[in-house]
Amino acid sequence: MTLEAVPSPLPSATAAAVTELARLAAQSDDVNPLSEQTLLHLNGEHHGDLHVLAYAGEPATLDVTGLHSTPGDLVGYASLGPDGSAELVVAPEARRQGTGTTLLRTLLDHAPTTLRLWAHGRLPGADELAAHFSLEVARELYFLSRASAPLPEITWPSNIEVRTFVPGQDDTAWLKVNAEAFATHPEQGSWTQADLTDRLNQPWFDPEGFFLAVDRDTNELAGFHWTKVEDNEGEVYVVGVSPTHQGTGLGKALTLQGLHHLQETRALDTITLYVDGTNTPARRLYESLGFTTAALHVQYAPTTV
Repeated sequence: MTLEAVPSPLPSATAAAVTELARLAAQSDDVNPLSEQTLLHLNGEHHGDLHVLAYAGEPATLDVTGLHSTPGDLVGYASLGPDGSAELVVAPEARRQGTGTTLLRTLLDHAPTTLRLWAHGRLPGADELAAHFSLEVARELYFLSRASAPLPEITWPSNIEVRTFVPGQDDTAWLKVNAEAFATHPEQGSWTQADLTDRLNQPWFDPEGFFLAVDRDTNELAGFHWTKVEDNEGEVYVVGVSPTHQGTGLGKALTLQGLHHLQETRALDTITLYVDGTNTPARRLYESLGFTTAALHVQYAPTTV
């Protein structure tokens, strides 16, 4: 096996090979091994990102930059963000051969104390690999699912009006409220204009499913519900409420707005979402609306002494 650790950006052929590797692993495991953020960061230059590539044998030819223009037999991949967040995937046929161990050791070499490694679906072997390196569960992320069923009517706070997102017009206001609503969230709250633009440019983006709640008294954005539809599956992509409007029932109203849109306007039978294990109020709300746990994702970190 040959290992290569390279900074962003990846050559397009290598990025495509990583995407295909993730697709095959998801097909085998029934869970995506790499997050949307990681997949988006395969293309383009993202300062501080590190890509670790594992090849069976020698990788293929080099291009003029010294990176591999063709990916060879890629059997493993790991990503490491500047904040220590990491993910890894090993081809199903290459597992139990030391590839995952080698990838994780490389990640720890680069981030010995700050590493935060996601295990999506917490598949068999994830705990074993983590224990081998004295990593412990530091965070849980619940993946919830809801089958089509009658929804409650929406009750809006009296000073709220609802409209849909206008790209270019609402970007700055949305980023501000998103940062405020998720100030303690290590990923969502740090989104930049580039992160937003990446998603606005995705094939699945639909402004008609991106709802904004505006305070009539101040004309300021009070909250939002961004829905996502991909592969005929709906998702509560992100719901956020400004701190000044929390506790008013706006979060539930926005959630229902998106659910009605996905279930009735888009006629989708299944709606999914992700919610942090520590967000007890949100989990209770989603459970009250018929969501149940479909999978659990965990994040491992070095054991604290």
